[in-house]
Amino acid sequence: MSIKEEIEKRFVRLSKGQRKVAQFVMSNPTVVIGNGAAEVGRQANVSESTVIRFCYAMDLMGYVELQDKVRSYLMTQNGESLQPTYFSSKRDIPRFGKVMQRDIQNIQETIHLINDNMLQKSSKWMHEAENVYILGTRQAASIANWLSYTMKTLRPNVKQLRSESDDIVQQINSMGEQTTLIVFAGDKSSNDIQTIVEIAKKKKAKIIAITGSALSSIREYASALFTLSLKKQSSLDVIPVVFSFLHALIEEMVSQDKAQYEKYQQSYEQLENNLLFLDAAREKQVF
Repeated sequence: MSIKEEIEKRFVRLSKGQRKVAQFVMSNPTVVIGNGAAEVGRQANVSESTVIRFCYAMDLMGYVELQDKVRSYLMTQNGESLQPTYFSSKRDIPRFGKVMQRDIQNIQETIHLINDNMLQKSSKWMHEAENVYILGTRQAASIANWLSYTMKTLRPNVKQLRSESDDIVQQINSMGEQTTLIVFAGDKSSNDIQTIVEIAKKKKAKIIAITGSALSSIREYASALFTLSLKKQSSLDVIPVVFSFLHALIEEMVSQDKAQYEKYQQSYEQLENNLLFLDAAREKQVF
């Protein structure tokens, strides 16, 4: 039975406050997926404890299970319309095409799980920040590296945090209210990520967390949380979804002042071309 059907079945037995939560859940499913119980309570004009009691009234283990139920419901609702139809039959699709179609479907399904308001806020934080720091370890390090390089071509003061770097302490100490930290975190974050995020939170930095699980320990420190991994997905399946999401996030940032970003990108590319010319000239002098 879907969460919608469960709510309809139990609605008359809910308290007045819990009914407010029920109505909010069905009217704003992406808000529920992308925010904690406290924020949902604030928007629904009830207390956080009322949101938690609503979860128990629905025979759920807690708020995280409610998020999972809502996410599953959205996927079910949008599943039929998300099936790609680029080939006349399955026999026509080459093996690589099936992989690419799966990527397309995963991206399309993820679209319905992203809170648009939270995305807009995050892009604004990235645009207005004096400094943008990007943090990712292990498999996420390469994604953090790509995002760091891409954003450096668009705006100044973008730095990738590396726990083994000599100036990591200095970078962390420089964080403040005008800092935006973008962090990639798995189900269980490393001690290094946990420590850096905790310090950034104390320094009132805006923290945009991109995770593979709503259970990530980073969620309690995040100003914005985006859970991009769908159930039964391998890490290879998740990567195209993450890059597509980052592309969308960057495009939203650029839309804040397109002319400014285009001007900076042109000057950056000119500088790179000049540096390549100087390198080539030095090589000629050597030989």
